[in-house]
Amino acid sequence: MINTYSLFSVNVFQSKIIIPIDNISCVNGFQYHEDFNGKKELNKIINKHMFSMHHLSIIHGWLNVLKDQSYNRPHCHLGDNIKMAGVFYLSNENNNITFTSNGETFEIKPKLFDCLIFPFDLLHYVLPEPRIKKRICYAFNLR
Repeated sequence: MINTYSLFSVNVFQSKIIIPIDNISCVNGFQYHEDFNGKKELNKIINKHMFSMHHLSIIHGWLNVLKDQSYNRPHCHLGDNIKMAGVFYLSNENNNITFTSNGETFEIKPKLFDCLIFPFDLLHYVLPEPRIKKRICYAFNLR
């Protein structure tokens, strides 16, 4: 199943990618851009899904790990040859991701294995909230 949200005249796609749990190995830290154990396999699984659904592949990916009261400031993804951005959720303890454009906002509350694809230049953020478990996601840029 794929949900498509038409936001601000752009589409944000939400779907699930089910992968065996033993293929995931996360590294602690707030943001980790280097290689980590399982990144190659994770990219392979996501790329297969991205190519079949959107004819896109990952240029660069990184882990985001949020602890109690952690957050992501409003930002958009920058870089050469980026067509879309994405986030794949590796935890079930996720607060909303908020998208904003021209003073309007839209929020999605992702669950484990949800994958969001959106325009790389769409402003988005995650607000701080209390949490016991870490919020872990894999963010990436696509071309």
